[in-house]
Amino acid sequence: MRKKRPPEHANHERWLVSYADFVTLLFAFFTTMYAISTVDTQKYGRMVLSMRASFNGTVFPTGSETLSLSSGKDASTPLSRDLYEQVDSPKDKVLKEYAVQSIKGLKTNYVSDALPKGGAVTLARLKQDVDALLKSRALTTKVRTRMDPRGLAISLGEGCFDSGSDQIKAEGRDLLDALAPQLLGRNSQVRIEGHTDPVPIQTLRFPSNWELSTARATAITRYLVEVYSFTPAQLSAAGYAEYRPVAPNDTPDGRARNRRVDIVVLSTNYSKTEPR
Repeated sequence: MRKKRPPEHANHERWLVSYADFVTLLFAFFTTMYAISTVDTQKYGRMVLSMRASFNGTVFPTGSETLSLSSGKDASTPLSRDLYEQVDSPKDKVLKEYAVQSIKGLKTNYVSDALPKGGAVTLARLKQDVDALLKSRALTTKVRTRMDPRGLAISLGEGCFDSGSDQIKAEGRDLLDALAPQLLGRNSQVRIEGHTDPVPIQTLRFPSNWELSTARATAITRYLVEVYSFTPAQLSAAGYAEYRPVAPNDTPDGRARNRRVDIVVLSTNYSKTEPR
């Protein structure tokens, strides 16, 4: 008679196999996550500059930073300065110089804003058209244009309003009549910004420069809507009082430059940040 085999003892440690597999997977997962989160800044800088150079002036969104159009370590913005400093090995010299030349091309390749009829006109082209118009009408001393990270800013001088008033003068209406056709029909958001000098004002209507600057911006906004049928949803008005000067306030000429209303045609990226 065959001897009966004793029953096998239950293995109570089999869970260790599954546990070890689980721990191994966790280790692999967190190692991968750490590797992804660790960026080689020098390689990243070379990659960004290389892509910008390869696309030869295509604008990639960079948040609130705008890549400086100057070269070398004189670059003015933290983004451009950081990229330049990260690419500092001798073998990258050729790439660096080529990328800098391509970046300079961004000056004439600001973000395109499509017109309703399908035409594409860059803000830089709009600036050229406005500058040509101002020159042809001898208005270059009364209206200034500049590009900044937000888009194209068209600064109307103090001739639009009498001192302490928000009523548009005939001269101011003439300026708006000249500029409005250039801006009408664009797909961009337009922000009207009022500015003053630091000379205080305290009247029944305007207790401070805040009220005065905002009222002037609103007056021009209303004029564009009522006279030229601008889409109200495209426009906004803001008042900055004396706190956004473009020139020193220690001279009469500087204060005169700061008494202005800016018509800012926002770039595509900044237009997207406007409330809907």
